Amino acid sequence: MSCTEHSWQYGVRSPTPSNKIYGGFIQVKTPPRLPEDLECLIVIWASLSTSKGYFYQTSLGFHPDWGWHISAGSTNPQLECDLACPPFKLNGEVFRPKPSTVYELGIRLIPRDSTNEVHLYFVDWSTHTLYDIFILKDSGEVSTPIGGILEAYTTNPSELDKLGGSNAFRIINTNWLIEPWVSTCWPHGYVYEAKGSGYETTPNGIQIKLLGPGNMYIGYDIGGQHYPNDYRLW
Repeated sequence: MSCTEHSWQYGVRSPTPSNKIYGGFIQVKTPPRLPEDLECLIVIWASLSTSKGYFYQTSLGFHPDWGWHISAGSTNPQLECDLACPPFKLNGEVFRPKPSTVYELGIRLIPRDSTNEVHLYFVDWSTHTLYDIFILKDSGEVSTPIGGILEAYTTNPSELDKLGGSNAFRIINTNWLIEPWVSTCWPHGYVYEAKGSGYETTPNGIQIKLLGPGNMYIGYDIGGQHYPNDYRLW
């Protein structure tokens, strides 16, 4: 099976922050089974951009060459690998996410002198351990919504079904960092779907099943709905 040339992206986003924030994160519970026979990239990620024009992303998912992994990337020129960075390694080994486990994927801005340290990080809540993947510098401020996005390079139903039904990702929290170490749930959440010639159309079978503010399943044929872009979920 060939993967698609472009990806589709579908998920949730915060409003554009009206007050200064210091980043944000999503907390994702991995599916009960993490299939190893996937053929194309499927990831879920948190993201934001700053007023300097740099995009930041922290992701968890499956890559055909790497398997299940956690990674991060940025268009900040300090990071040579851009948005195609290799998986995070711990003690020389690729860090492998576990099934049915909560991981926090985030971007945290910490003021230092006249700039910010931007921490692309994740937390393994099964061990309550925080890992910094990259630390960059950026003098800008958060200028866009925070995203919690599912992305894939396949539209094949049999492939998508492996992370669908009762085996889908669950987002359990969508938070802003109102201080570098203080967070609060987004006041509202909206559907995000990537549009344009550079993206595949999201399959109608990709759904969101909302359980409450910041709490939802996202995946293929999960008994939810395929909401339109910009639809307000809460």
